[in-house]
Amino acid sequence: MSDEMLGPCYTDSSIAIKRGDRVNVDGEKGQIGEVCLPHTELARDYSCEETGGLLVQFDDGILALLPFGFWHWAVRSDQNE
Repeated sequence: MSDEMLGPCYTDSSIAIKRGDRVNVDGEKGQIGEVCLPHTELARDYSCEETGGLLVQFDDGILALLPFGFWHWAVRSDQNE
């Protein structure tokens, strides 16, 4: 596992994460519901205006908002299958 902070791009890549992408976040598979960039209306709607974050619907049914700047890694799900 990489010690990278979560951001709007995939870990160890400059490829932007997009709504609808299948991802693997910290070993858990899911789908991106929203990418909330900091200081946008969307981020304000999800109460993460300062940090931004990813809204992830995990395959186990958990819906989570993961703020940018925390220690998580996110890769495309197809990279681990």
